Amino acid sequence: MATQQYTFKSLFKEINKIEIPIIQRDYAQGRKDEKVERVRERFLDTIFDALKNKKTLTLDFVYGEKENCKFIPLDGQQRLTTLFLLHWYIAKKENVNNAESDFLKGFSYFTRPSSRDFCQKLVKFIPSFSKIISKEIQDQSWFQYQWNNDPTIEGMLVMIDAINEKYGNSSDLWMQLENITFYFLEISGMGLTDELYIKMNSRGKPLTEFEHFKAEFEGMIKEVDEKLSKEFNHKFDLDWTDMLFPYRGENQIIDDEFMRYFFFVSDILCFMQDVDLQKDEFKLAKLLYGKDNPKAKENLEFLKSAFDCWCELKIDDFFNTIFTNNVYESGKVKIYQENLNIFKQCCDDYGDDNGRNRKFPLNMTLFLYAVVVYLQNRQSVQEEDFKHRIRIVRNLIWNSRDEIRADGQRNNMPQLLAETKEIILQGTIPTSTGYNKRQKEEEQAKIDWLITNSDKQDTLFHLEDHSLLYGCIAVVGLENIANFDKFRKLFNNCDWDLISRALLAKGDYSQVVGWRWQLGTKNVSTWKDLFHPSNQRDGFDKTKIVLNDLLASLSSATGENELKGVIDTYLNNTNTLKDWRYYFVKYAEPILTNWELPSTYGFYYTYDDGVYHTLRMNTEESIRGRNWNVFILTLYYQLDEKYPLDNYAYQGNKLQLPNGLWLDCLNNKFVFYKWTIDHWEFDSEIAIPQDANGIDTEDRVVWMKNKLNELGFI
Repeated sequence: MATQQYTFKSLFKEINKIEIPIIQRDYAQGRKDEKVERVRERFLDTIFDALKNKKTLTLDFVYGEKENCKFIPLDGQQRLTTLFLLHWYIAKKENVNNAESDFLKGFSYFTRPSSRDFCQKLVKFIPSFSKIISKEIQDQSWFQYQWNNDPTIEGMLVMIDAINEKYGNSSDLWMQLENITFYFLEISGMGLTDELYIKMNSRGKPLTEFEHFKAEFEGMIKEVDEKLSKEFNHKFDLDWTDMLFPYRGENQIIDDEFMRYFFFVSDILCFMQDVDLQKDEFKLAKLLYGKDNPKAKENLEFLKSAFDCWCELKIDDFFNTIFTNNVYESGKVKIYQENLNIFKQCCDDYGDDNGRNRKFPLNMTLFLYAVVVYLQNRQSVQEEDFKHRIRIVRNLIWNSRDEIRADGQRNNMPQLLAETKEIILQGTIPTSTGYNKRQKEEEQAKIDWLITNSDKQDTLFHLEDHSLLYGCIAVVGLENIANFDKFRKLFNNCDWDLISRALLAKGDYSQVVGWRWQLGTKNVSTWKDLFHPSNQRDGFDKTKIVLNDLLASLSSATGENELKGVIDTYLNNTNTLKDWRYYFVKYAEPILTNWELPSTYGFYYTYDDGVYHTLRMNTEESIRGRNWNVFILTLYYQLDEKYPLDNYAYQGNKLQLPNGLWLDCLNNKFVFYKWTIDHWEFDSEIAIPQDANGIDTEDRVVWMKNKLNELGFI
């Protein structure tokens, strides 16, 4: 393959015809939607700037096959068509003689007969330039009415009017067209197979927005550094296209994937240099890489390196070697998702959102940046060191939820990116204020611990990777190594409600969050919250003590029978007080037969009159709506759902009994109510046996069940 640089006119010195083949799509640069209009405007501005100021402009590669002095474009149709229309317009506007512009007759479309015939008629036509040119063309006797249904002709007419609007007041542009060039690559003897067409055309988005962006972007680069401009031009069309081609979309092109990764890298630079993020790629390119930015060359080098670092890499193999998804593998780092290739994830999702949330969130931005930093510095960072360091970064990211912010009032990304880079390159834990301070202290403690416990590394990493811990082992603690494996076996093999009851048998492991308190449930999020220290919660140290007490009492082959033994020992102990823990340990919540209560977040609200007056909350943050008095709910279970519960209960549900009575449970008594037209009316009450300290001396559930029996309700 031989590559040469041509103008549109000089290409016709070697060929007689340019034929757009049937396999090509219609001319798209003249479409009328808003996005294309913006792209068309920018592209024409770029060309006009070059013509007016006598500057050179290289548009891109044009690929194709020569066949008997005829050129059949494989890629570059859109650019060639626009150049054809531009040359036609200027030739007619400036009365260029036929000998100079005769080559225009050699351009033709073979996608449709109508497009071919239109090009032949257009070359001969001379507009008056006194009215809208497209209307004037459509008014000609040779213009067939059905041509209005040809999208290529429609697009050409729109482009002609756009050119006229842009260049209508200009003159002496014909000679300056020699400054508009492109690289021509002849593919000899390869044939226009569908497979080759897809591969070579993979950069060409139907709207050709990417081509316009590249044209303007390469012009920006050239103003900064001509050598870099040539490098980028080459990499755009060869190295980076080849690298991204396996990740192309269903449309078989890589433009969207390229631009998403371009935005990812550019946003990293914006964060680092306190530049406002931009959704417009042209504005973004000008801000970061334009000549007015003193760091433009430095930024371009970073951008080039961020793309290059993937080119000599078997990308899928790399991610499969370093990372694992939802299972632990020795020597790898778990990332808690099925898709290991986060580079592809970035190319697919960066910049998109699901309503309010980013599809490629900030935590993944930091994580992928850590990978890029390593790939850019592979000559100085060994793979094994990287595995340890990316594990540290992962632990910090997943445990810095409150710190990872990029809003106007709290943009922590510059510091977070700097700390990420330091960890990957140096292997040291920064002391600055970026990632969560407590987690950084834990990571440093792990580094120090491994110096004397290197043989326990795999055991530590296995614990870190547990789906309830996400790298934070504070709830177990480095000092409790004997409990590392027990923790995993406990939460991997045993029913979580049973675990919660066994923990309560050992002690009060609950945590307070504002005005409510929480226990673990079958819901994963409840245990994650309990096992991660936070300034918004009180009682983490208490949870840690109780958990390790339970783990220490279990054998290495932890099973549910041991947990049941812990529970039975607690309940059968005559010294066990019948406080709130006793009831939460004794009465498990069964599967309901008639209707299912919504899943619980493990939150409870206790009224001021005492610890027994407690609501089981249905939400995380509100006691409005359905909430259940824990003792009425338990009594409901014990009565085999014989009597219905309130379906809606702002102050906690009541149990409906015969004869119009409703039963409620307060701290020290059961109360009977009647419902009148619009309010509850007190009927009677029964005091619950308690000692001087307000602790039940009888199991209030059993006691009240017996009372109901005595009263004839059962």
